[in-house]
Amino acid sequence: MNDIQALADVRALMKEGDVGRFIKHHMAEAQRAAAHRRGLVLRYPDLAKKLTEPPIGHSTPEAWTGYIPPATDCTGAINTAACRPALLAIVAEAERRDRTTHRGQENAA
Repeated sequence: MNDIQALADVRALMKEGDVGRFIKHHMAEAQRAAAHRRGLVLRYPDLAKKLTEPPIGHSTPEAWTGYIPPATDCTGAINTAACRPALLAIVAEAERRDRTTHRGQENAA
């Protein structure tokens, strides 16, 4: 979807009075995805520990909500926050381990 389509979609939602429902739906989806990432990473103590190290630096692993900053800001500028690539790498490793674990369980069954 390009920016023009997105703007047209938002205008249509505004005209129909559905913007609030749209925002609530996407906020709920974002919260579910963050909770999933958080739970996945916290399953692995070595990965969870990385949440407390630079460049992320949370006081405890549990302090992380699962949020990953977006790739770009509202102007389209690339997000240069050092924590973003670190969080993406941690989540990717947790997902890889999770897939490997599930494959191993399926093969054993």
